[in-house]
Amino acid sequence: MLIDKLKYLQGYVKIKLYGYAPERFLNLCSNRNILIWNLEYEDGNYIFCISIKGIKSLKPILKKTRTTFEILERHGMPFYMHRYRKRKLFAVGILVCSILLYTMSLFIWKIEVDGNLHRTDDSIIQFLEENHVYHGMRKSKIDCETIEELLRTGYDDIIWASVKVEGTMLVIDIQENLSTNQQAQEKKVDDGTPFDIVADKDAVIYSILARKGLPQVEEGAEVHAGDILVTGQIPVISDDGETVSYQYCTSDADIMGITQYPYDDSFLLEYQDKVFTGNESIDYELRLGKKQFSLPNFSKTFFKCDTITDEYDLKIGDTFYLPVAFNRKTYKEYEIVKKRYTKEEAKQVAEGKLEQFYKKLRQKGVQIIENNVMIVTDGKKCKASGSIKVIEKIGTQKASVISEETQEGQMTDESDGEDD
Repeated sequence: MLIDKLKYLQGYVKIKLYGYAPERFLNLCSNRNILIWNLEYEDGNYIFCISIKGIKSLKPILKKTRTTFEILERHGMPFYMHRYRKRKLFAVGILVCSILLYTMSLFIWKIEVDGNLHRTDDSIIQFLEENHVYHGMRKSKIDCETIEELLRTGYDDIIWASVKVEGTMLVIDIQENLSTNQQAQEKKVDDGTPFDIVADKDAVIYSILARKGLPQVEEGAEVHAGDILVTGQIPVISDDGETVSYQYCTSDADIMGITQYPYDDSFLLEYQDKVFTGNESIDYELRLGKKQFSLPNFSKTFFKCDTITDEYDLKIGDTFYLPVAFNRKTYKEYEIVKKRYTKEEAKQVAEGKLEQFYKKLRQKGVQIIENNVMIVTDGKKCKASGSIKVIEKIGTQKASVISEETQEGQMTDESDGEDD
């Protein structure tokens, strides 16, 4: 590919060779390192390509081999410039265009974000703009390591970031941590204050596995919101069976509980639906940098319509974006039509909404074990109500309340230690 471009810049011709000894002509060209390519034999003559520099060296070889040639085609930049040598404005335009392209190549015109699941591209780009990283910024001012650190410190759920410049595009790859809240609890500073795990809702204990702390409940126990499940105050028992002191820790445990989620949803059987008429109109916009310009539009406007916007960035290749974009807006007309669900259709809609509720619970790691939701349809509306029994992780950390007796026991233990 590079060799073809060099040949085009230098210029070359395609010729047909006639004469007494064409084979000797080709041997002499090879001996004198004159490059020829695309050699073909046709009706007793040879057709090949040769550079402008090479064709100027053929005179002694032609004379020695008693051959001549005919130029069939001319290719390359020298012939192109010679053809338009009298069009000075055209040459000036090429020069100005080259300068503009070079100038625009010094800036960032596109920011692309990959790997984000919970945050939108617009929110991350807005965050970068607030920290002076924006479209139209000079590439020389881009510090990739600083931007990576900025993203990691600015968002708790971003644990890895990679920033690189490709052409006029700033490419940002990030990785989010899906268990940020859990890790935040694990990173609590251990300042000597004990932490308990308390129930955050009413439940029946399904299983409990304590890694730190002393469990206060067993499997099958019924607990209410606020009850202590695992305490961070561990009593030290003497040989006499009395509590002589306490050891403190931050409780850590996996506790699964059986809980219930109430469900209540209803909707009217009569509803309004959008019916598209098939009429469409198209509008175009031009964006230069951050400025939008609406192009003249003579199409029909609609009172009620949906708008679909397609944006086309102007670019050269895959990574050389320019500060120019075209927006194509398609307006689709619709009418509001009153409709009514049948009992079967209403039941399907209610079941679909219930399934969406199930899906949200499963995304939280909840295991559904029993469904007590009833769907009832009367003449006006459809109602789904009841409860859903699930198994889920319960419990949250809370600072322990140290009683006076516990403090006295701890002080007595410390005093005994000093007397010793």
